[in-house]
Amino acid sequence: MVLDKFLISLDNDVIVYFPGQEITGYVHVWNSESKNVKGIYIECCGLAQVSFSRTEKEMRTVYRNGRSHTDVINKTVHYSSKENYFHHRVTISTGNGQVLNKGKHQFPFSFVLPQQIPSSFEGAHGSVRYTIRAVYERRLKWNHECKIPITVNSITDLNAIPEASVPIQASGFKTLRILGFTSNPITAKFWLDRAGYVPGEKMKFNAEVEHLTRKRMHGSKIQIIERTNFHATGATERHERVIHEFVRGKFKSVELWENYPIIVPPVVSSGLNFCRIIDVAYVLMFSVNPGSLKGNLKVSHDLLIGNVPLRSSFANFQHDNKISATHVRYGNSSATANPGRSIPGTDAYPDLPPPSYEECMFGGNIRDAEDSEHVNYGAGDSYKPRYLTYG
Repeated sequence: MVLDKFLISLDNDVIVYFPGQEITGYVHVWNSESKNVKGIYIECCGLAQVSFSRTEKEMRTVYRNGRSHTDVINKTVHYSSKENYFHHRVTISTGNGQVLNKGKHQFPFSFVLPQQIPSSFEGAHGSVRYTIRAVYERRLKWNHECKIPITVNSITDLNAIPEASVPIQASGFKTLRILGFTSNPITAKFWLDRAGYVPGEKMKFNAEVEHLTRKRMHGSKIQIIERTNFHATGATERHERVIHEFVRGKFKSVELWENYPIIVPPVVSSGLNFCRIIDVAYVLMFSVNPGSLKGNLKVSHDLLIGNVPLRSSFANFQHDNKISATHVRYGNSSATANPGRSIPGTDAYPDLPPPSYEECMFGGNIRDAEDSEHVNYGAGDSYKPRYLTYG
């Protein structure tokens, strides 16, 4: 007979942690009648995985009618890699044939995250994922299991990256072929006061487009693009996805963007530090559409996204109750804590604005192929990491 309930609760309601932090919580068991238990334990895992497939051509020599021929066939090749960060097993109850009485039971547990581990990440061909699995072992029967994800935010302090505070500028030009003639150039440039930002922060985008083609431009577009490399044994798969986009319509000879605010969405920090099989970078792309079959004029520059803002930008953030009052539960008591003060390595910034924790727009599924059919996924098997966000 199944248990009425078997689940995991964590003392930190936001379920966001930092490397080196202690994770505490409870395993809860509700049973309507006494049950035998072999043991109860939890497994805490940190793992990066990469997996992708490619269609590749393979040449084979075949013999027909006594003569050799070379055939080219398409072959699907699978690539994968893994990187383990930790695997803790914590025994919280050794049954040894004991009977668990009818009623509600809770068993505390705790473990400490390692120091040098990467942030949680969900990508097109891989992930960095941290999970906690509780197991209720039974003799000669299938086990009850519960599995939940947690988010880890590894610290990327923009103050420690010199190029984060340096202004950036990018420019380019394009000519068109109109009725056999080459047009005057379309020129575009954009600039920002610096290269480094954090999620929730407003970038002040400035740009200028000029053209003398007598042709009406079909519009312009700003994009923040995430570029990810997934490394497997023998191959690397590159992937791009747009994390922010804004489009303007048609214009004539000149277009200006003046301090246009672009809010950085909640995403993982640049680099994905401490992960060797996945790396992440960001690009700001400005495009002008001339309505030509030759394609758009594109101008781009690298961005740095961290999760501790530049000290020079602290005053730009709002200190409202919604952000500064994050509710954290400790055991059976509760308190309001300032999460900004608990960020590791930020003791030198007493005026650091307190962040919130916002879900990324991209997620994944924590259900693994080796999971038992009897696993309970708590709030569900879909999952989106939550990142430090300021505003």
